[in-house]
Amino acid sequence: MDKPKSEKTITIKINGKDRPFQEKKEEMQEKAWDPRQMDRQKKQEQTEFFATIQTAAGKEADDSFDWILPEEAEDADIKEYKKAAPPKSPAKNGLSTLAKKFQGRNKQGFLTSIFLAVFFAVLLGTSFGFIMLKLVFTDQAAETVAPPINETPAASNQQTPAAAAVETLTAYVVQGGVFSNSEAAQQIQEANSQKGVYSQSINIGEQTFLFLGVSGSLDQAKEIGADLKSKGIDVFAKEVAFEGKALEGLNADEKKLAENAPAFYQSLSEGAASASLGSSITPEAAEEIKNHSKAVNDLPADQIKNKSLISIREELLDASKQIDTYQQAGDSASAGKIQEHLLAFLAAYQTLLQSDGQ
Repeated sequence: MDKPKSEKTITIKINGKDRPFQEKKEEMQEKAWDPRQMDRQKKQEQTEFFATIQTAAGKEADDSFDWILPEEAEDADIKEYKKAAPPKSPAKNGLSTLAKKFQGRNKQGFLTSIFLAVFFAVLLGTSFGFIMLKLVFTDQAAETVAPPINETPAASNQQTPAAAAVETLTAYVVQGGVFSNSEAAQQIQEANSQKGVYSQSINIGEQTFLFLGVSGSLDQAKEIGADLKSKGIDVFAKEVAFEGKALEGLNADEKKLAENAPAFYQSLSEGAASASLGSSITPEAAEEIKNHSKAVNDLPADQIKNKSLISIREELLDASKQIDTYQQAGDSASAGKIQEHLLAFLAAYQTLLQSDGQ
């Protein structure tokens, strides 16, 4: 009968014969009631067993000795067990748990940091809002209280360049000739000077004109020409137009002078004709000359930068002074000086128009 698998047998082969050694559990259980006796008996059996082995080994050296150990159970019967970890208890995220967590973190200053961050964020946002609101109200106030635009005229000494609309100047002159070059005109001018007559050469276009006197009308110019012819000078009366134009690059004072110069000249030319013919100057003409002279004198001389306008201003004021002298003395020398200054004025005026005010 087969042995149960639970029982293990040690078989020793001596001289080719099996010597089983087996300790049955039943016998062990029967002998278990006296431990001391069981131990003595067990020791005795083991002693006899090993003595038998030694005796048999001494008898025959050639005898074979085999150990037959109990067969190991197949690997399939042995199961490997792993220690299972105890299941984790489900996390409880109730209000009490959250409260405990926050209490624990609050000990480390967590809630204090959050409170300070929120506080300063609100404070910064509020301050920024007030600043922006103040800027908006300031801009609106600036637009509301904006000063009115000053529309008053510019001061007389304003240096802003302005265009001067110069009117056409009509002059009635006593002409001594027209020349193709300035050298020929200069020769005649020197000859007239030897006779005691002043003359002025003026370039108009490509020609040079020689003028000996001015007048307020063509008839008066003819009368002056007749007197000059009696001195052996060949002359004739004519009307000359100096075309007006817009002059650029003038300041406010220069603009006023350029615009008022033609009217001032007209009043002076009438007084010059009366003086050249030996007549008295009418009170109306004298008053008009006085008013024009005051207007030009009121313009600051240091603001007149244009060279042609500087000459125009000087010649007009000097002619006005000679009118006053003639009214007081009534001599022919003063009358001749008036003509000289007005002829010089025409030359400077022509130069101003040719230079386009620059």
